[in-house]
Parts: sequence; C-alpha cells; structure tokens
Amino acid sequence: MRRRDFLVAAPLAASACLHAPDVPPLPFSATQYFTAPDGVRIAYRDSGRKDAPAILFCNGGGQAMAIWNSIAEPLTATHRVILHDRRANGVSDPGAPDSHTFDAFRDDALGVMNLAGVRKATVCGLAFGSRVAVRIALDAPARVSGLILFDATGGPAAPEPERRAGAEEAMRLRTAAGIATPARDPAWTATLSPEAASFNARALQGQPAWIEDLPTIRCPTLIAVGEQDPNFEGGRRMASEIPNARFEAMPMTGHGSNAQRPDLLLGLIRDFLGRNQL
Repeated sequence: MRRRDFLVAAPLAASACLHAPDVPPLPFSATQYFTAPDGVRIAYRDSGRKDAPAILFCNGGGQAMAIWNSIAEPLTATHRVILHDRRANGVSDPGAPDSHTFDAFRDDALGVMNLAGVRKATVCGLAFGSRVAVRIALDAPARVSGLILFDATGGPAAPEPERRAGAEEAMRLRTAAGIATPARDPAWTATLSPEAASFNARALQGQPAWIEDLPTIRCPTLIAVGEQDPNFEGGRRMASEIPNARFEAMPMTGHGSNAQRPDLLLGLIRDFLGRNQL
C-alpha cells in the first residue's frame, strides 16, 4: 500500500532551519533514533550543514551504517549526509520478523528524513539497499532529487557463492594492479541483534522476477556495478529502462563495492552530484 500522505509528509516542524544562513555543521559521529509506528527504533546519523543539499544512504544486506564512513565523511564538506541502520542491523531494533518488508524499510527511511526535517534528498542505495532506494523513488518521487544505485539489479539476488567468487576475483585483480583493499572493520557488519540476521531477507520472498515500474522513475539516476559482480547485466538493464539513467562499470570490483573500493564510489558520487547540481 502506498501511503502518500506519509510519504510526501506534512510541513516539517524542523524545516525552518533548512535555509538558515549560519547553521553549524552537525557532528559526524552522533547517533540519533527515529521510532517507527510499530515501536522499532531506527538508528541514524545526520551530519554536515543543515542548509546543504541532503543525501540519504541505504546499506547493503547485513551492513551497518558505519560501512559508509570513509565515503560519507568527506561528503559532509558539501552535503548534509544521513546514514541509517535498517531494522535488525547495526544498533537499530530488530522488530518482528513479519515487519521486514520493503514497505517498512521505505517508511523507516522516510521517517528518518521526516524527523531530521529533510523534505528531499539524493537517495543512494547499495545491493539490498538499492532495492529500498528504488522503492522510495517509485513510491515517494517528490522526496527524491536524485538516485544512486550501486551493485544493483532489478531481478532476484544472485546466489551467495557467485557473489563471493566475483569479489574474490576482483580482489585478485586489484592486488595484481597494486590497488589496496581496505581492511575489514567489524563495525561494518555489527548488530545488536544477531538472532535477527535473517529477518531482512524475508522481504525478498514473493518479489517479482523484475521490477516493472522502473520507466516511471524520472529523477537523474546513476547505476554503477562492478565488472566482477554477478549483478552486472541486471544493473545495465536497469539503466536502460530508467529515463535519465547513466550506467558505470566499476573495474576490479565485486559485489559489496563499498567495502572494496570506497574511493571509487566516492568519486562516482561526487561526479554525479556535480553533473546534476544536486
């Protein structure tokens, strides 16, 4: 169900500060919470200048918002950056198993934007998070100024062995080329609810073979997928179906690109924001 009264949002009490001329930057590390209608607390961080254009990040499967740190922190120089932990990830509450739907993930993300006083943002999603980002763009287009999708496909998720093999091949290629891979930080996949690790995947049950409404997305869109990611062709197809979409092939990159090549992702994000004056 599309609840457009919630998705578009009533005038926001915090909106008066969005255009304040001398608003100090918000601290990068401060965690806040939005409480969803079902009582689930969604952790988020709201950083950068409150009068700057906003970008909202949606994490990949099993990721906590900390995985975006090396990408998000430099962006706070020019943008208001909102990170959040999807329910059952990071320091967000798990919620009931049957609450894990893409409608709920959409509403949680928009609820964070509402609480932060952000009417419109560029939405950036990766892998599982790209599906959340697409749902926001389809159901609440007035809230989305631009769309960035990494490691995305409009079809079913590739099997884990294929994703792992692609990531391993990409790492071998980077090593041969002298490109360093960041050391994995446990904070990237930390959760307070390990018993709920499988809950998010329930949202994939009953999903269509392909996202059918992609041509209705009208905002500027970037889709970037690694050449060693099994989602590569699916991402290319998405870009062919979304008007105003551009496809970027990321060399020596597998699934989970934000953990493998954060500098490459940061460059693509900055270029997209600059090209589209977002």
